[in-house]
Amino acid sequence: MLEVAVAAAFAALIAGVVTGAMVPFATKIAFAVRAVDYPGGRKFHGGAVPRLGGVAIGIGLAFGAGAVALMRWSAWGGGRVSKVELVALLVATAMVFTVGLVDDIVGVSVAKKFLVEFAAAVLIVYAGWWFSVLGVPGGGEVGLGVMGGVVTVLWIVGVANAINLFDGLDGLAGGVVAIVAGSMLAYSLIQGSVLTSVLMGAVLGACLGFLPHNRMPAKIFMGDAGALTLGFLLGAMSVHGSLKSSAAVAILIPILALGIPVMDTLVVMTVRFLERPKGHAVERLLRIFRADRNHVHHLMQRHGASRPTVVRMLYLFVLISCTMALTVALTKSSGLGIALVIVEAAAILLVRTLGFPRFTRALADDQREELREKWFAPPHPQADK
Repeated sequence: MLEVAVAAAFAALIAGVVTGAMVPFATKIAFAVRAVDYPGGRKFHGGAVPRLGGVAIGIGLAFGAGAVALMRWSAWGGGRVSKVELVALLVATAMVFTVGLVDDIVGVSVAKKFLVEFAAAVLIVYAGWWFSVLGVPGGGEVGLGVMGGVVTVLWIVGVANAINLFDGLDGLAGGVVAIVAGSMLAYSLIQGSVLTSVLMGAVLGACLGFLPHNRMPAKIFMGDAGALTLGFLLGAMSVHGSLKSSAAVAILIPILALGIPVMDTLVVMTVRFLERPKGHAVERLLRIFRADRNHVHHLMQRHGASRPTVVRMLYLFVLISCTMALTVALTKSSGLGIALVIVEAAAILLVRTLGFPRFTRALADDQREELREKWFAPPHPQADK
């Protein structure tokens, strides 16, 4: 365990240093290819901010995890991770990173992005990673059979997009991923899982190396390339970690650790789908993927909390949820796991319920302001995008 912990720490150190060093390089590329976010609409930053932070994160991850793999592959590779698993993970991650990068630079339709993400997730299942059972209260188990692969694909794609959609405030997604990766690293060290330990160490290091540049006011955004890649790795490695878990708690541990962004995204998508019950089914389905300001961090702001306060509070919530996940992992109690998942879901719904009335009032104010600007404000030049 000590040897693996040292390797994970080394991967984190290299990933952090390389990511931080690559941020100026990613910034120059972003301005050169005009991959820049301008203020306006849902965006409240003060000026033009490059959105290719994912390039720095990707390079950091490659160097951090790659250095350890090169040094220790002869000792660890054949006995602890197969070539099929490693190749599938590398190819799948590269696919997700590439589609995110293309989207950051020129834009990609939602359908094409999801197609690539699903294909990448299928590769992970093909490598042999999937949820096979579901724990039930009382210590029982329900075999998922063929549905295990389907559940796994939906889980990985869902986590990737949940992290991407959670990237709504400066430093939020990077900090949340760092906390989740840290908890998964601790759990993988207990399990003795080399691959998960090294990768989560690299993810933790890359996020910590990126956060100083992404804290409010952000100098650079991680973009889809960064958020989707980090989310995909969390989803895939949470499945891998569950393979050595007690069968009864295999799914409960990642649900708890990643519950805040995943549950919030599910609620937001449900709200979007139900907003216009008489609308066409296809239109309602497409609407669930359109960005809005209805995530929990937006509602907390509407409730009166400042953006730095919201970020710190969500860090705390995620830390608590990860602690609960580790508790369930150590106790191997499916009953406790299910109870904690219910508590976590109730907490999210409570925050949303408290923030929604103020959100609707503020939304009405925003709409009135938009009408005033449309009819009475003088014309002004648009920002060059």
